[in-house]
This record gives sequence, structure tokens and C-alpha cells, in this order.
Amino acid sequence: MSDKVVPIIKLYDYLIVPIQIELDDITVEKLQMQLLNEISAKKARGVILDVSMVDVIDSYISYVLSETAAMAKAMGCHTVICKIQPNVALTLAQMGIKLENVYTANSLESALEILNQLD
Repeated sequence: MSDKVVPIIKLYDYLIVPIQIELDDITVEKLQMQLLNEISAKKARGVILDVSMVDVIDSYISYVLSETAAMAKAMGCHTVICKIQPNVALTLAQMGIKLENVYTANSLESALEILNQLD
């Protein structure tokens, strides 16, 4: 079984991670390790997590994503989550979940602009 959960695309010094699978506890942990390894291997300065296809982000998944962003930051890499679906945003807000250590954007272009401004 491969440790690769999702394709990761390198664009300039950034990694774009289109998450097009359902996230559960085990999958998000595998994604975390894959992403941290890619940041190290490719010397990335920024990560964009495209969650446009994700219908559910619960408290544990949001915790792991925030934790991953904190780890990435420790490695010199900023994280932007883009395209959060309205129902996911509503659920996160109603549950009082805050995504820490991450920036958010409503499009891939906005996410790239954020990363460019942080450099």
C-alpha cells in the first residue's frame, strides 16, 4: 500500500494539494506525513490545501490540519486552505472550531497571492 494519499503538485516554491478524497482520521494522518515529507524533500516555502471537494471536516480533522500547518511553519513553510465549502464553514463555525496556523482563501489565485505576500 502506498503512503501517497493525494497528488501533490509543485508550483514554484509552493506545493498545491488538491484533496479530492473523503477525509477520515487515518487518511488525514497519512496526508499529514505525506505533506511534511514533501515539504522537506522539495524545500517548499508554502502549501495550499484545496478542500473544494471536501464535504465534511470534523473537529479531529481540523485539529490535524491545524497541527500540520504548525509543523509546516516550524519547517519554514506557510499554509493556506482554500475553497472551504459553505456547509463545511457553517459546521466549523457552529462547532466553534478555529483553524489555527493557517490562512484561508476563497480561490487558488487568492491563496497564491497570500503566499507571495508572505515571502
